[in-house]
Amino acid sequence: MKINIRNVHIRTLEHYSLKDITEMWNRCWRGYYYNMDYSQEHMKVWLTLSQVSLPYSIAILVDNRVVGFTLLSVDNKDGWIAGACIDPDYRRNALFTVLLRSQLNLAKSIPLKRIQLEVMEQNHAKKIYQSIGFVNVRQLNVYRESKITEFNYKIFQVHPLGLIPLEEYFQKRSRAFFNPAWQRRERYLRRHSNLLAYINQTGTAGAIFAGEKYGLLLDIWCSNLAGAEEMIPTILHWSGASFSLTNQPNDWISTFLRAHGIYPSAKQFEMYIELS
Repeated sequence: MKINIRNVHIRTLEHYSLKDITEMWNRCWRGYYYNMDYSQEHMKVWLTLSQVSLPYSIAILVDNRVVGFTLLSVDNKDGWIAGACIDPDYRRNALFTVLLRSQLNLAKSIPLKRIQLEVMEQNHAKKIYQSIGFVNVRQLNVYRESKITEFNYKIFQVHPLGLIPLEEYFQKRSRAFFNPAWQRRERYLRRHSNLLAYINQTGTAGAIFAGEKYGLLLDIWCSNLAGAEEMIPTILHWSGASFSLTNQPNDWISTFLRAHGIYPSAKQFEMYIELS
């Protein structure tokens, strides 16, 4: 659909209801690489976990209809794009560039020093991000929930993992020089309820689960290959060979998985832009 640029307007999101935001999210993500449909409750959880600032998030409108949005999360002087999309019916009109530039200008007024985001490897939006100044930081791997059949984890010894306080967990993780993606930062993870943190006996590897040790794996790190060799087989024993993990950088964890034929189902690029 070709549009008249004079009918385009930008508006912040603080006056939109949860119902409105859920509707625009589901409509604009139609046809994405995987299902992005959210219920209102799911949307509420996402906004809360991500600490989205609606007064600094924006919608782009054509003839008073929302046809795209960006959700901006704020953490001190850092920002993170928790979602950015254009309605498929309104694409190829340069609206995404207008949307992003408007978001950056608004972010400068907070003021933020930098904005980060993640974009799927095959997403055309990556080129648009680059065109306005975002640069690649690193690849992040996504392992979607599946049964691991290629890897005989049972040949590995199950190592005891100790349940530890979150404070101790994050201290040990920081000493391992693990650089987490936005959704693996300490403040983000702490917004989940009923977190259980585990560490191996040598303190070289750790993991966080939501709710129970058989629950959702939210974070995992290790400081050497031996730590990965202890942690991954033990987790697979716990879960019955089911494995799901997001935003994992290329590190000892991904090295161990790859060596045993476990490859990411999707790849993302972490990007950022400095704001002057």
